[in-house]
Amino acid sequence: MPQTRLESVAPAFRILGALFYQPPAALRDTGLTGFLASPDFPAGWPAGSPEQLEQLRAGFATVQAPEHDAGLAREHQWLFVGPAALPAPPWGSVYLDEESVLFGDSTRALQAFAGRHGIALETGQREPLDHFGLVCWLVAHAAEAGDEAAVHELLCEHLLPWSGRFLSLFEEASAGTPFYQAAAGLARLTLDALQTGWPVSVAARRLYR
Repeated sequence: MPQTRLESVAPAFRILGALFYQPPAALRDTGLTGFLASPDFPAGWPAGSPEQLEQLRAGFATVQAPEHDAGLAREHQWLFVGPAALPAPPWGSVYLDEESVLFGDSTRALQAFAGRHGIALETGQREPLDHFGLVCWLVAHAAEAGDEAAVHELLCEHLLPWSGRFLSLFEEASAGTPFYQAAAGLARLTLDALQTGWPVSVAARRLYR
């Protein structure tokens, strides 16, 4: 993976990680929702056609007015927090572990990877590292360090084996929310581009959900 591509991976996966991990208020406070609704977003994203990115930009733009904040916060609560069972659990072990448990073998494998590479994500709480958003941040961290092998391993072993199934469930669950539909579309577009345009060989894994 050429260095220029690594450099484009890092900011893209920082943004994807934030979209799937941070609550809407944090996205607004950091200016991310504004950026994704602006013309600068389609012009600078490393994957997808201008038409595809413009369609996603329109989805992100639906929540720019403050009156949408409460509704988006409720949707985030339902998709990512609970208390009800999540319609699209964002943790890899739910899909890769036969018991569909949190902190499963795949989670421990990812923790071991992070330990070997000296990567620590401080989230302020004890939670599984294989959250879709956190894995995206791990990819960004490895890309920022110029560690091509680590980026490749994260994608092929720890994200792509289950991300397609997660995104399918997430797209279905968020059908009434253009913002999160756009987030899912952006993630899928970016991951698909990695698989078709770069030498990425995804590990074969059985999915249990």
